[in-house]
Amino acid sequence: MKNTNSIVFFNFNTKLDDAVINQLSKLKPAGTQLLLDTKANLIELLKLTLFDLTLKQVLIIKKVLKRAHARDPHLREYVIVETGKNFATYSPSGFENYFTKRIDEDTYFQLKVYIREIYKEITSEYKYKKEIIKDLKLNDYFKNSFFSIIFSIVSTNKKGKKLKLDITEHLLEVDKNIGYLIENKPDDALKLIVFLKGNIFLLKNLKFELLEKLKVTSMSSTENHKELVDDWFWIDFMTDPDLSFSDLLSDISEMFDSIDDYFSIDSGADWDVDVDIDF
Repeated sequence: MKNTNSIVFFNFNTKLDDAVINQLSKLKPAGTQLLLDTKANLIELLKLTLFDLTLKQVLIIKKVLKRAHARDPHLREYVIVETGKNFATYSPSGFENYFTKRIDEDTYFQLKVYIREIYKEITSEYKYKKEIIKDLKLNDYFKNSFFSIIFSIVSTNKKGKKLKLDITEHLLEVDKNIGYLIENKPDDALKLIVFLKGNIFLLKNLKFELLEKLKVTSMSSTENHKELVDDWFWIDFMTDPDLSFSDLLSDISEMFDSIDDYFSIDSGADWDVDVDIDF
């Protein structure tokens, strides 16, 4: 990432060294979450990966009205997933391939079916965590002892615990300051959000509606700082006046609250029979 130091150093109480800054700038949210909580479950990691791909416009999640079959007189609302504008040019990590390899520009799926197939393909939570660690080059931060391999345990080593503390401290400071920055220093807020990318989902105090206030700032900033476009796949949502960034993220936020139903065997969903939808 270009000019990383200038992007993350504001008037925060914490100071990260260059190695931590570089690592954080490259981390995708599933990797960050795994560093912060090695006991994060598979569903949580898959959700973070799905919504990171959505923010990058690799995938699009939307609601459509369709008939369940040709003779159904009623239109029903379904949530579907299809490819986004950056799908063809995006190079997915191995742990993201579960999402990208089963879809192309000519197909789309009911989200429940799509997620179910991904969930069924992953043989174990441990395997998926190890894929994240390998793909994001985080091996130096996790234990790789005979004991941890035999018992399928994922845990950070001393170096990983230090990185966890640094990232946790930084994200806490971001949480404390992000609202103020958006309201009073929008240029700094924009650069910080660009730096965090999908890791914004790990923030607890970010109000997505506030991001709408950054539209004017983002339009001028992307003209003066072309590097922002290179670093931010989803910059279109900030520069297009006809697109509501807050509405998009509100929809995604709602999906975080409801998407467990798509994974849960106890939710009453039929995991063995696909719904016949006239798409």
